[in-house]
Amino acid sequence: MTRETALWRRLIGARARGQVAYPVSFLLQLFSTSLLFFVELAVVALMFRQVDRLGGWRLAEVAFLYGLSAVAIGVALCLGSGLVAFPDQIRQGGFDQVLTRPASAFVQVLAADLRLDRLGRVLNGLIVFGYALVVLDVEWTAGRLLYLPVVVVSAAVVFGALFVLEATLCFWTTQGLEVVNAFTFGGATLSQYPLHLFDGWLRRLFLFAIPVGLVIYAPSLYLLDKHDPLGLPGWLRFTAPLVSALFAAVAGSLWRVGVRHYRSTGS
Repeated sequence: MTRETALWRRLIGARARGQVAYPVSFLLQLFSTSLLFFVELAVVALMFRQVDRLGGWRLAEVAFLYGLSAVAIGVALCLGSGLVAFPDQIRQGGFDQVLTRPASAFVQVLAADLRLDRLGRVLNGLIVFGYALVVLDVEWTAGRLLYLPVVVVSAAVVFGALFVLEATLCFWTTQGLEVVNAFTFGGATLSQYPLHLFDGWLRRLFLFAIPVGLVIYAPSLYLLDKHDPLGLPGWLRFTAPLVSALFAAVAGSLWRVGVRHYRSTGS
């Protein structure tokens, strides 16, 4: 594990240095990513010009969800760029070369690409998150302060696991399926709003099948000291690290199954 981690750090470091070698290009990409995020946020702000609350949640409370989701998927996108680009690697036969090297195939795929411009989403998420923390009148106990970073990491792990599942499908389909984006980027969009606003089947899907709600919405109820209109068991608010670990383990197991069944593209 130590050897594979060191390899990943060296590969990612090389790609990071390559991108920041052209600072003007990098900053322009970062700015464009940030601008798109703020346009999305402006839509939410305009909605609150018409209503004071959304499902009982004020603007600052929705901003808390929005910032938390943006930071989590931004980290997953930045570090998991290799998984997002995996369909091209499969189609071009690049994964055959990966398998011939004496190193973890997953680490090589994960480090095959790095998109630092996606840090713009993380930075903007932190700005919105900071605004929410300043405006909200929440008693930040030691428990809440300690649990907050755990929730952020757990949410990033779940989004990363979704990218692993999308990449795994490529072993059979040779390309990513757009329907998977409904669970990754669609899940990220859904998690930016109070989950109880959506239909029951959609809530169950993103709580118990794709556990985005269990790592963002449920913990936020505890962090913001909010009443749960869904009536979920109180202990579910504290399961974010366990849920993310189990979901990542399932994604990892399916990835290994995919690697064992890989039969090359023939190219």
